[in-house]
Amino acid sequence: MNTSITDAEDAVSETTYKAFTHLDKNIKIPVFHFKLSAAAILIVLLLAGVCSAAYTLSGGDFFKQFFVDKANNDVGIDYSHMNTEQLNNMASSTVGTVVDTDEITINVIGVISSGNTAEIMLKVTAKQLDTVLHDTGIEPLKNYRFNNDLGGSLFRNFETVSTRYYYSDEDKSLAPNQFKILYTLIGTDNFKKDQYSIELRKFGYFTLGDGAGTHFKSIYDDCWQFKVAFDSKTDSSKSILVNKQVTFAGYNFIFNSVNVTPLACTISLECNQDRKYLNEYLDEIFMAFTKGTDDCFITLADGITLRSDQFKKSVSGGEEGFTVVLTFNVPVTVNDIVSLSLFGTEYSLE
Repeated sequence: MNTSITDAEDAVSETTYKAFTHLDKNIKIPVFHFKLSAAAILIVLLLAGVCSAAYTLSGGDFFKQFFVDKANNDVGIDYSHMNTEQLNNMASSTVGTVVDTDEITINVIGVISSGNTAEIMLKVTAKQLDTVLHDTGIEPLKNYRFNNDLGGSLFRNFETVSTRYYYSDEDKSLAPNQFKILYTLIGTDNFKKDQYSIELRKFGYFTLGDGAGTHFKSIYDDCWQFKVAFDSKTDSSKSILVNKQVTFAGYNFIFNSVNVTPLACTISLECNQDRKYLNEYLDEIFMAFTKGTDDCFITLADGITLRSDQFKKSVSGGEEGFTVVLTFNVPVTVNDIVSLSLFGTEYSLE
């Protein structure tokens, strides 16, 4: 059994998925935006809850402006460490129209990647509809959308992936029959320079079914497939082998490694207990592990510390290992990160 928790806030139209390592790797477990207790197996991971400005940039330039807008809207948070100049070198060559049918047009606004992290923004136009706004009565699943937006080779091996939908009532650059999808993807391994496919299946809207379930009302039963290139000019990510024993709350772990990119920090550990003991006490171990990561923070070369208001934390664990992902609110300079504090101990990342 593998368990996962992510920090939660209020949200609009974002869904987070977690791949469970004891299941088929192609299975995606969705988490919708309802307030849940910390003991829930999955709680939603929130990222960019910010209105996009009415601009027509693409590629790295789009994401530069996107993060500037986000920083300007996060009132009271110091983003002086933000580095958007590196984003053009992280950008994909894939931009523009990738699907154009009688019903649907899909444009890739931008793709940025580094190491095991990627951000992708798509714009979708429903050409035969006057509007894609539709009150479904289900806040996380409001309006017209795709029933499955995680098909294709890009999503075969991931630690976490979130999808954030933007509509014209929030993003004034959009026409009423358009919406955007932002993917934030943390891979289990570094992405290779390659062409990755994305498949979007069935277009329509969700309705409330009998009881607590939902039903998808499809108006187009097609599958729209296209490829995006991960061919950035540079990769500034770095991996640090730690290989040290960590003891907390009476449990022994091996701190294996840290993977740092401009977009996130992935921390990998394994529980140094036998499998029978781990299976029997996994819930207790996982909750202790999660609580132990509450004081996790990153120190930059100038002494600035990045704490919980500067990133979103996701924690997962099971027989195969324990992982903490810190997804930065804005891109950082990897070489400026000098140390990580975890379980009360500081580890050098230089």
